[in-house]
Amino acid sequence: MKKWCACMGSLLFLVLLCRYSADCTQAVQGALQLCLTSAVPSLFPFFAASSLAISSGLAQSLGEQFAPLMRHVFHLPGCGAAALFLGFLGGYPAGARMAAELWHSGLCTKDEAAALASVCNNTGPAFLIGMCGCGLFHSVRLGVLLYCIHILSALVTAFLLRPGQLPPATPSRPLPEQLPFCSLLTQSVLSAGRSCLMVSAFILFFSVVLCLLRLTGILSAICTAALPLLSGCGLSAAGIQSLATGCVELTQGLAGLTPAAGSTGARLAAASFLCAFGGLSVLFQTAAATEGLPFLHCIHGKCMHACISALLCVFLSHFLLF
Repeated sequence: MKKWCACMGSLLFLVLLCRYSADCTQAVQGALQLCLTSAVPSLFPFFAASSLAISSGLAQSLGEQFAPLMRHVFHLPGCGAAALFLGFLGGYPAGARMAAELWHSGLCTKDEAAALASVCNNTGPAFLIGMCGCGLFHSVRLGVLLYCIHILSALVTAFLLRPGQLPPATPSRPLPEQLPFCSLLTQSVLSAGRSCLMVSAFILFFSVVLCLLRLTGILSAICTAALPLLSGCGLSAAGIQSLATGCVELTQGLAGLTPAAGSTGARLAAASFLCAFGGLSVLFQTAAATEGLPFLHCIHGKCMHACISALLCVFLSHFLLF
């Protein structure tokens, strides 16, 4: 049955591509522009830095400093602190990719890496403060608020999804013998380049998927069905469509949260939800970047993170009288 559904879905996708080829071409062109001007420039340096941090032993050194906190509060090994910090600074999927690299390097188990990847796959301050705060809400203060909510909800999610048992206390180990720095840098840059290609590929693909959902009326039907459920949350019909769009491709959904989308508080909560969830495009980017870690665990973590972010934003919106 699954194989039959996959075959029919592939056939339908090919038919729609042929039917709307010109529109899909324009969608890919727009996505390429997004990759070249935003995604690759912002992610490449952090991808390279994460690989270099692990191969040079920085992650292990940082983990020794935060081992008690990570072990007793989040039930994760100390080296996970490096991935958590990178996730808060570098944007998705940099933190999740580093969690996978920690597993491949033998610094944590597969289950520990999966738990870590589900909570350190976050957006960075440049995106939340720059694009959402200044660009969308024309307020640095609201951008900083969104970023603080993003971090707090990620930490709460990490606590709620922590493994049931404490990891064994491991003594400090000497750093392994390293390759020359030039070799480490070369490997890190090549690894970062491969990861950027994977991320760009998923941005292109889901831009086409979103284009087809719009042209076939599926996106409008979803929004119409969701309207009775979300009509009381302060979002207009245009805001609900932007929310649905962002669940597929984040940046296009956020771009639609203009003042016409609803009240400031509702738009802020919708932006907080979307940035924490990331959309299907980010989820599949994460699946490609985490190299074998359980995908469902990441989905579970992002859904919980998104709901907590939205609830915190609603509470603070009422408190701040937005």
